[in-house]
Amino acid sequence: MTEYEAPMRAPRRRWPARLALSLLVLIVLGALVLGGFRGWQLWREHADTEEIIAAQDTLLRRLSHQVGDQQADLEQQRERTADLTESQHQIADALAAEQARSSDFEHSLAQLGAAVQGGRSRAQLIAVEQLLLIANDRVQLEHDSATAATAMQLAQDRLATLAEPKLFEIRKAIADERTALLAVPHADRAATALVLSALIDRAGNLPLRARPPVSAVGGNSLTAEDGAPIGAGFWTRGWISVKQVLGALFVVRRTDQPVQPLLPADQEVLVIDLFDLKLESARISLLRGQTLAFRSALESAQKLLDDNYRVEDPSVIAARDQLDAMKKLELDPPLPDISRSLGLLRAYLDAMPR
Repeated sequence: MTEYEAPMRAPRRRWPARLALSLLVLIVLGALVLGGFRGWQLWREHADTEEIIAAQDTLLRRLSHQVGDQQADLEQQRERTADLTESQHQIADALAAEQARSSDFEHSLAQLGAAVQGGRSRAQLIAVEQLLLIANDRVQLEHDSATAATAMQLAQDRLATLAEPKLFEIRKAIADERTALLAVPHADRAATALVLSALIDRAGNLPLRARPPVSAVGGNSLTAEDGAPIGAGFWTRGWISVKQVLGALFVVRRTDQPVQPLLPADQEVLVIDLFDLKLESARISLLRGQTLAFRSALESAQKLLDDNYRVEDPSVIAARDQLDAMKKLELDPPLPDISRSLGLLRAYLDAMPR
């Protein structure tokens, strides 16, 4: 080994120490860097935390102010809500009181309307009762079915305006009774009165037995004014004139019936007046509707015709036929009972509340 080799080996022995020292330095430096970085991080975190805390404090203060404001607003809203609730309660109470007053008013108005309507209905029913009373009076006292039927028709019309179903039975009874009244046969009194008037007018012209008819002298139809044939001579005319004079004084009639005594001349006027009186009595009985008196007067008039007038004369026969026809008339036929409807109406009126 030379002298140059010894020094070269010595540095090779120091390299690990240096390397370890370098590593130590690096480790220290790394630790310092890491510690500094960690310290910086900690400082940074602490600074951020303080900023965050400060920001949070600021935010909390803001939030507390906002919460306070919100609480104040909420209190105001509660107060307003309470005021509104109280106002609503007051309005509800007022509405309830108004509804109660309105209900009372409607109830009173309904009662008043019912009372007014009931009064009107009762007044109408009382008017119907009066009409039915008139009808019954005309039937029972005057035997006047036409007027009674008219009164019942008016009663039926008044009941129809009420439109009350409970009155159906009364209306049906009135309709049935009026139909029964209309079914009663009626004599034509006006026409019969005209026939009697015409008979009274010609009663004075009816031939009495005390007035024998003057017979015409038979002969040629071609006669002159004195009854002689045209162209007859003086003697013929004279003889015909004598025959006419004798024919006027003496009348010869042939009959198979027994001869009845003639009326004296002073009784002819009495018979005519008596016949007129019987006809007038028959006309008065006709107008009054008295069947028995009417027939009695007609029978008396017929007896006067048979006893005092020429029964074979056509005018007397026609007058007697007219009297026979009028005797068949029924001036006062039996009328039906119409009191049931009146009884039903009075029962209904008694059941109505006053």
